[in-house]
Amino acid sequence: MAAVVFVATANGASPCAKDVLFDWYDNGRIDGLYALHCYEEAIDAVPPDLRDYADAEEVIARALQDAAREKGAHERMSGSKTPSAVEYPPKQEVAPTVNTSAPSAFPVPLVVLGCMSLVLLSAGLFGYLTRRRREAGMGDSNEG
Repeated sequence: MAAVVFVATANGASPCAKDVLFDWYDNGRIDGLYALHCYEEAIDAVPPDLRDYADAEEVIARALQDAAREKGAHERMSGSKTPSAVEYPPKQEVAPTVNTSAPSAFPVPLVVLGCMSLVLLSAGLFGYLTRRRREAGMGDSNEG
């Protein structure tokens, strides 16, 4: 049933968009390389029923990004295109964000817990040593 709906919707698309859609329908991924506009047309031609239950849009969008990146790298290597301010915006110096939930992040709660443990242990040791000195001093005065 989904194949019939898919084919019916794909019939309204351009030939290259149909190629992209059938490439996805074949095995759930895009194996070929197509013109960039074909990917965009294929995303627009994905049937509404398929949008809700399949990942066609995401897969085609990733293939579009890969194709655009590949095309950009090829054009930079061939030197056929001069860079412009629109394509290559200047890098802005921005402070990096710190992700405290990342596995490599500094474990602040663990450090705080360790410091609190050391403070409590030190206080306990101080109290123990103070009591021992008092008891030792009282023992000497009772004997004499």
